[in-house]
Amino acid sequence: MRNILAIFRKELQITFATPVAYVALTVFTIVSSFFFLRILSEFQRQIMIATQMRPQMLQYMNFTDQVLQPLFYNVAVILIFVVPFVTMRLIAEERRSRTFELLLTSPVTPFQIAVGKYLSILVVVLVMVVLVVVYPVLVWAYAEHGGPEWSTVFTGLLGLFLVGAAFTAIGLFISSLTSSQIVAAAITFCTLLLLWVVGWAATDNTGVTRDLLSGMSAIEHIRSFAKGVIDSKDLVYYLSLVFLGVFLTHRALEAQRWR
Repeated sequence: MRNILAIFRKELQITFATPVAYVALTVFTIVSSFFFLRILSEFQRQIMIATQMRPQMLQYMNFTDQVLQPLFYNVAVILIFVVPFVTMRLIAEERRSRTFELLLTSPVTPFQIAVGKYLSILVVVLVMVVLVVVYPVLVWAYAEHGGPEWSTVFTGLLGLFLVGAAFTAIGLFISSLTSSQIVAAAITFCTLLLLWVVGWAATDNTGVTRDLLSGMSAIEHIRSFAKGVIDSKDLVYYLSLVFLGVFLTHRALEAQRWR
């Protein structure tokens, strides 16, 4: 545990000592804010139309369902573009700077290396999730009527964190396979993009094929969380990706140690 914490602290210092993390957080904030303002504006427009033309429809309009649910889905998509750039250097940089062999010969196990580096990037993911909290808080503070359902908000945030945790594990593994940060980022992005678009293919199929493709989509699994529902199959999906990514990273580092 001591070795994991030592690697975690070292990686965390490096992560926030370089501009990559700050650029990623800035891009994430700008894009997520854009989506929030667009979705909120559309929601306000619908309220105005309902007020003038169909006042009875106002009782069916809900901020949590019509703003936060699509926001959580869009933020999950943003992570596809951001996570590759915060994970690309984790191990690829060690290879490029020739410190990888020194790391493997130090008194730490490949598993400790993998977990320590993984946890350091989870902090960045957690910061992104915390930034999303600002949106429902602003609505709660300034809305004259109604507001967010906080149980749904926290469930949606949990879903976002699990999405980020799964993507980070995939990025960590791919970073362990190459010495080029650009290659690591590109392959991670393509992999995460595939886990998104496979859900599109589900809409063109029926029966078992539709269920299988939908079940493979990383983004589709956040829909239940966005609705305030914690489904065991969604938890198993994300936690399985986390376990698989860290395990494969451990195996890749172990293989490099014995070369």
